[in-house]
Amino acid sequence: MGRYLILFLALIAVIAAPVVLKPAVSARTRDFAPQDRLVIITPHVEAIRFEFEIAFQQWMQEKHGRSVVIDWRVPGGTSEIAKVVTSEYQASLENYWRRHRPDPWRDSYGQEFLEAASKSEARTVWLASDAGIGIDLFFGGGSPDFSDMKKKGCLVTGDAKAGTGLAGVKAAHPDWFSDKAIPAKWAGETYIDPDLTWVGTCLSTFGLCYNLDFHQRRHLTALPRQWVDLTNPVYQNQVALADPGKSGTVVKMLETILQQAMQEAARGATTPAAKNAAWDKGWIQGLTTIQRIGANARYWTDSSTKIPLDVSDGEAAAGMCIDFYARNFIDRLEQFNSGHSRMAFTLPVGGTTPSVDPIGMFRGAPNPELATRFIEFNLSMEGQRLWAYKKGAPGGPRQTSLRRLPVRRDYYVPANLAHASDPDILPFTDGTALIYDASLTGSSFTAIRLVIRAMCIDTHDELKEAWAALIENRFPPQATAALGNFDMVNRANVTGTLTTTLRQGDKLVAAELSRNLAQQFRQQYGHAADLARRGM
Repeated sequence: MGRYLILFLALIAVIAAPVVLKPAVSARTRDFAPQDRLVIITPHVEAIRFEFEIAFQQWMQEKHGRSVVIDWRVPGGTSEIAKVVTSEYQASLENYWRRHRPDPWRDSYGQEFLEAASKSEARTVWLASDAGIGIDLFFGGGSPDFSDMKKKGCLVTGDAKAGTGLAGVKAAHPDWFSDKAIPAKWAGETYIDPDLTWVGTCLSTFGLCYNLDFHQRRHLTALPRQWVDLTNPVYQNQVALADPGKSGTVVKMLETILQQAMQEAARGATTPAAKNAAWDKGWIQGLTTIQRIGANARYWTDSSTKIPLDVSDGEAAAGMCIDFYARNFIDRLEQFNSGHSRMAFTLPVGGTTPSVDPIGMFRGAPNPELATRFIEFNLSMEGQRLWAYKKGAPGGPRQTSLRRLPVRRDYYVPANLAHASDPDILPFTDGTALIYDASLTGSSFTAIRLVIRAMCIDTHDELKEAWAALIENRFPPQATAALGNFDMVNRANVTGTLTTTLRQGDKLVAAELSRNLAQQFRQQYGHAADLARRGM
């Protein structure tokens, strides 16, 4: 018994050590005064962090005569960041409550204060407080992640009169917040939060990366150009995908497949009834595309950067990828192969929207003045050029071409494009982007994530087995119909009942829903495989 107790205590020590022993200030930033130390939590890769810290330090020295340093916090993707931030704010608010309130703290407050619809006292106190978590900025991710942080109350506008936050930046540079520079919306996407809690700094689009050697060896002359191309059985066990449960950006990528299918189905519909019927049909078509791409998947990885790496190495034939990840890998391959690359990348015309990577200031930011300067730098032309310029170009990155697309429309002029890594990519060109319609799927973002997980990830083995049986038996009609039966996740169920239930925020209920849905898909896939083997 004593031995097990010792092992148990050792395990607790291992788990607790990173938290207990984590220094409040890193050794790299310790010599800087608090007012010159900026703390940023981010999913951005090391190359972006390095380039922006160096450039910001130079900008601050030139503009304000100050030496500053950034203390980066990188717990993982945006899902991990959300968990860290909300957990820290729960502890912060409880501490704030015990110090400032005469009435006792209740455990229920720890959940209520984050609920946008809550009218509880905890929510009221939270929104009026300056309870902080020792972090100044949230930098990078998708707009849904920032919208969620805003709804919870974690992000703040700042003070225009005091010159802090995004409100302060807009007061100082009103011309930046216009259709000529940063539009409030573009292609249906929000680029500036109406309440100024976040703003886009650069653009992300989603596309298809594919291995040229794979296609050449198999004499495949038709290269993938649209999402639906990845449903081709030729890509069986060859498609690299990222887990939407780990990243809101990946959910957004899959949501565009639904959006494109629904909008194409409704093209030409003129009455509300006809549009509604067409949207229902398009929803099923979109789910079919996602399911079949998932059936061809080699894996669903936790790391989005693994996809272009494996495609370039030939470990996968194709993948769904964020644009700049693919471009960076192509750049590296060309450097080592005399200008040639084994991998190519394309944006599906009409199948992707240029959405933003935002930045926002946290409630209770320890250094709001310096946080405001970093936001200002990001939106300045100096910061915008850093995203897009070639390595070594005047005003460009020092070590790595970041190959991102600036959010400011007024960046895209010949003088800047002459130094750009990708001068031919013009995201504000009319007619190339999918026009995102938030009314179709926007409110069901969490529900879509849950459905895809149950349909493709938790049941991946069963899905692949059924898909293999269908391919081997040449897609017999009953089996094909059984695989693509989406009655339980039709548009009305997902955007209605499921979305409403998940909004209540009960994690146990959500887990039970996910488990039951996965079990139903598991049975469905087993039935489809059985029918296929019988040639039915």
